[in-house]
Amino acid sequence: MSARLMWNLVTTVGHPCFGLMGGRGTPWVPRPPITSNHDSALVYLESEMGSSMNANLNRRELLTGTLATLAATAVGGATPAAAAPPRLIIDTHTEVWTFDPKFPFNHPEKGKNVPEKIEAPIENQVAQMADFGLRYAVLINPRYFGWDNSYIAHCLKSYPKLFVAHGLLDPENPKAAEKLRYWVQEHGFQGMRFSPIYHPRSTWLNSKEHYPLWREAEKLGAVFNFYIAPHQMPMLADMAGRFPGVKIIVDHAGKPDLKSPDCWPEFRKMFPLKKFPQVWISNSEPYEMSETKRYPYEDTLPFYKAIYEEFGGKQIVWGTGYPRPRWELPMNQELEFVDKYCDFYTAADRELILGQNALKIWKFSGA
Repeated sequence: MSARLMWNLVTTVGHPCFGLMGGRGTPWVPRPPITSNHDSALVYLESEMGSSMNANLNRRELLTGTLATLAATAVGGATPAAAAPPRLIIDTHTEVWTFDPKFPFNHPEKGKNVPEKIEAPIENQVAQMADFGLRYAVLINPRYFGWDNSYIAHCLKSYPKLFVAHGLLDPENPKAAEKLRYWVQEHGFQGMRFSPIYHPRSTWLNSKEHYPLWREAEKLGAVFNFYIAPHQMPMLADMAGRFPGVKIIVDHAGKPDLKSPDCWPEFRKMFPLKKFPQVWISNSEPYEMSETKRYPYEDTLPFYKAIYEEFGGKQIVWGTGYPRPRWELPMNQELEFVDKYCDFYTAADRELILGQNALKIWKFSGA
């Protein structure tokens, strides 16, 4: 490809990856549709580079990934080896759902009458990842579908090179171990999410009845993530000690209750988990934790900092929540929150948190 053709392609497209990924604090602006002129050049790129990626994605990924490097080569004379590698960003918590009647809602607590007015389908997440340079994401059943993980399985099957999947299991089902094996072996799931926070007085989390489930998870290499209240942390620590082969994610910074006059004693019940190398804390969803509900959620920063000081950068991961338009915080601000406002992270640890740690937990395609 000539340097002139490469430069014309980049300038016509309008630097998609530079404009969106570099403008911290600016609102997300939808990308204009690709025209036929762009398509003709992209066809050339695809023929040169191969088209094994999902047909719905390779055009976007060519634009946001390889195009910037090729442009630098054509214009500046730099070699691809000299170009800075793209930043590895992995969203470890993405809940998606659809209003398609093929996938009916059946919320464990609310039944079929879930008051959700906006859908967040997988296609929105795929487009959002391309626009903001995310390489992979972990899909989570949002509880709307109850114990039926069919929509998440559909999403994983549709885009296996972008996602891994976590489903839901009824924690009080005596056949939970069998259900885990089914979703892992038959549908390729890599883990399950449990929400003891909805059962604040229950002790099923570390009951002997759950030992077979955890033993099965060790055999399968499954990951468990927990939406859990601070007072339940000792039960989780008990299971982490008994089943060290199960990787564990604690969702949303352990859910400190900022409404409490002093939530720190309860919040610190999570800290003993730091002794288990198979445990990671998800420093995610500051908008949920915050009482001010005003970005950049300064009232949450002491808690994220305390987690960092206790667990270190190697035991923290990053996640968001929902794709646009349902997102609570636009992706550019999600990233800005980590890069700018969590200024207590070192540069090296920030890269661990945003992506590299996730590679030690899940098996992503091509990673």
